[in-house]
Amino acid sequence: MEGSGQTIYGVRDGEHLDTQNPPIAAAVSRRPRLSRRVLARAFMWLLPLFVLAVTLLVWLSSGRFITTDNAYVKGDRAQIATELSGIIVEVPVKENQAVSRGQLLFKLDDQSYRLALVRLEAEIETGRAEIRGLRAQWRVKREEIKAALSQQTYAVAEFERQSGLAEKKIASTQKLEEARLALDVARQRISAAEEDLTRIEAALAGDRRIRTDDHPKVKQMMAARDEALLQLRRTTIESPLDGIVAKRPVPGSYATAGVPAMVVVADTDLWVEANFKETELTRVRAGQKATIHVDTYPDSVCTGSVLSIAQATGAEFAVLPPQNASGNWVKVVQRIPVRVTVACREGDPPLRVGMSTTVEIDTGHSRSLGGLLAGLGKWLGLSISSATIKSQDAKP
Repeated sequence: MEGSGQTIYGVRDGEHLDTQNPPIAAAVSRRPRLSRRVLARAFMWLLPLFVLAVTLLVWLSSGRFITTDNAYVKGDRAQIATELSGIIVEVPVKENQAVSRGQLLFKLDDQSYRLALVRLEAEIETGRAEIRGLRAQWRVKREEIKAALSQQTYAVAEFERQSGLAEKKIASTQKLEEARLALDVARQRISAAEEDLTRIEAALAGDRRIRTDDHPKVKQMMAARDEALLQLRRTTIESPLDGIVAKRPVPGSYATAGVPAMVVVADTDLWVEANFKETELTRVRAGQKATIHVDTYPDSVCTGSVLSIAQATGAEFAVLPPQNASGNWVKVVQRIPVRVTVACREGDPPLRVGMSTTVEIDTGHSRSLGGLLAGLGKWLGLSISSATIKSQDAKP
């Protein structure tokens, strides 16, 4: 034992006694431990409730907007292919140059087509001359028939006169035979002239007053001339729309008919094609507002609206569409293209076809506790009904 305030050590029945901390001091030291334990238990009980409340709040505030980054700027794009094969002799435009509709893009070698056009025009003039010649022949042949008819009249009169003289034994039989032969020749000459006249009328398409350019032969040659002129025009390739030139060909290269030689990409009337999951399009309708963020311009925000929703998923247009009837079927959430109009602010950088974007559509839908409880009730009722059916099926 030592003085006051000192520790007294002793041994009783083999135990060590410590008289420094009396029972009252030990009770006082346990109070902080007890309060920390209460706080820990309260935190453990309140944490799930807090997480549940936050989750419920997030759920109630979500569901109105749907977002996807599987969206790209789209626009009209024309693959410029020639209808003729030939050597490109002139390309007045440059790569990435803006062009307007009807502007010359390039020209093919047209020498052979010009020669063919000249030859056909000469044939048309020859055909017109032939038709004019046939009309002249028709008039000549008609006069020949008139002359033959006059000769026939004279031959008939001469034959009758010689016949009368022969009956009276005044003229000789030779004169009578000569008169008969002259009559037969006159009749045959008329028949031959009439046949020639018929042939000429047939060559004039049955109408002796037909206009030269209305004759079938001339019209056929004029059609060939128009076709040659069309072929000549096809050697000049013009832009079908307003846009930007891409993949410009080099003069001297050979253009094959039907094979694209140049591309013109539209720079106006662009849109965004957003590929949403099919489960996200439950409440998407045409006309709903959309916000568009372009990856190239992170500080620029464009607006738009839903223009239309595709009738088929993207997989249906694949080269090898999925065969869902096979035995190795695995369900995959499909994506459906949604066309969204896009309008940026004045002064914003221009959009280009193929740019990546992020599209957010405002469906206007808001969630509520009533809807949540109704859904849970429906799910629980369905679960209970399923369990009841299973138990009834299990009974013997």
